Amino acid sequence: MELSTIAPYIVSIIASIVSGISSYLVARNKSASDIQTLKESNEHEIEKLMKQHEVDLDNLKETHKLEMEKLEAEHRYSLELANSNAQNEMTKQLMGSLVGNMMSAPQMQDLFVNAIADSIKKGQQG
Repeated sequence: MELSTIAPYIVSIIASIVSGISSYLVARNKSASDIQTLKESNEHEIEKLMKQHEVDLDNLKETHKLEMEKLEAEHRYSLELANSNAQNEMTKQLMGSLVGNMMSAPQMQDLFVNAIADSIKKGQQG
């Protein structure tokens, strides 16, 4: 091959190579800037999601704290109620036993009968 037959194509080949290289460089710069834009966008989205996650965690902690306080108050109330019921039952048993013991004594039976009789007499006189 002679140079004279290739010479007209050399200019076209060189222009194509320069065009290809410049297209590659432009595409590379554009893709680099697109990648950087995506990274920044994703970074902002990640920060936003992390802040939302922190807020959600704080809300869950507060809800849990309030629920635990409520459960503790209910438990305290049930203990106080059980204690009060136990005291009432003990008082009831004590009073029943005391009255039963008092009524079993003959002196108390006589006093009780006399008190009822006096009450009946006053009712009939009035």
